[in-house]
Amino acid sequence: MDHGDFKEDRSFSSSLWNREFVSLFAVVFLAYANISVFFQFYEYLHTMSIDPRWYGVLIGFFSAVSLAVRPIVSPFFHAGNARRYLYAGTAMLIATLILYSLARTLWSLLLVRALHGLAFVFLGTALMSVIVGYIPKERSAQIFGFLAILTLIPNTLIPPFLPFLTSRLGGFPGVLLLFAGITLVIFPLILAVPQAATGPGTSMVQRRLAGQEILDDICDRKIVVTLMAMLLLYSGHALVFFFLDGHGRRIGITDTGFFLTLSTVSEIGVRLAAGSLFDRMSKARLAAWSMILITFGYAALGYVSERTAFFSLGIVLGLGWGTAMPVLNGLIFDLSAPKYRAFNINLGLQMFQGGFFLGPFIGGPMVVHCGFPALFYLCGAFSLLSASLLLYLEKEVRQAVVVAGPSSP
Repeated sequence: MDHGDFKEDRSFSSSLWNREFVSLFAVVFLAYANISVFFQFYEYLHTMSIDPRWYGVLIGFFSAVSLAVRPIVSPFFHAGNARRYLYAGTAMLIATLILYSLARTLWSLLLVRALHGLAFVFLGTALMSVIVGYIPKERSAQIFGFLAILTLIPNTLIPPFLPFLTSRLGGFPGVLLLFAGITLVIFPLILAVPQAATGPGTSMVQRRLAGQEILDDICDRKIVVTLMAMLLLYSGHALVFFFLDGHGRRIGITDTGFFLTLSTVSEIGVRLAAGSLFDRMSKARLAAWSMILITFGYAALGYVSERTAFFSLGIVLGLGWGTAMPVLNGLIFDLSAPKYRAFNINLGLQMFQGGFFLGPFIGGPMVVHCGFPALFYLCGAFSLLSASLLLYLEKEVRQAVVVAGPSSP
């Protein structure tokens, strides 16, 4: 067994529950808190003299920048240089949160959204480049489920308090200034994480990928299919996140933040209760059935208008999201050779950003011309297509195992 194998065989407790990883996970939490705070961004845009036809573009532009930049910078990020990019991304993130209070026109707001997206790329890509090297393959889905819990807790805590914070801090820009101050905590957390170790067995994670290696990776059909399934999942999720509040107000439900609270509690619950089972089943098949459940949830969301049914769908969708997201991350991790894992997990984050661009980009005009129910039926179509891709992938993986034989690695 070489050093690289030893790294992958470390136990969950010894590799994650220490000062370094607690600090990194706290950074994950704070980074995603800065996304959750934008739950009311769609409503905030109504306070400006900006044509509503631009709202979808403004919402999605953050992710569009990430979508364009992440593939360019990801090959350059590795454990040896990621720390400096954590500093740079944090500083940029704080600066952009402050700049929102100065942006009142379409073009100034587009510029701030672009800088915000760039900051998140640097912070998120560097952070994941550090974390991925410590994940044992046999517990990949469980650990990604744990990471996802950390990214979702802000969705539970922040949206319900945004109306109170907005009223007390003089509006949405005041809330962003508060979060800019909170984000300063990331700097001492990064200081608690030592420089990456060097030595035998670490060369694969402390150098950039060569061009031919990147080409070989992105031409792998199984990786491409998994990424497309993730893109469709996140596109539907983004539409719910950004347009649920408007839909709720249309049907007379104003406390829509509670829907996200229920869905997030449901996501956390399924990951805590069943996380250890995610790695014992066919990940492609499990993700496919989760997407089918999500399809029915979206279709119902476009139809119901009664409060109990509306909030019950938050629980249903939370179960689907809570299973599909970590299982898909675990799947792409398992399908990747060790030297490609950080790069491919960052491509998975790219699909997250792609979904948060594609969803609002399509959804903004659709709401204007077709209404909210049609929007959620579109989410259902995305999910059904994702399930079909995953069932195809499950067949491909099963056939590959049969051809390779039980003795193959």
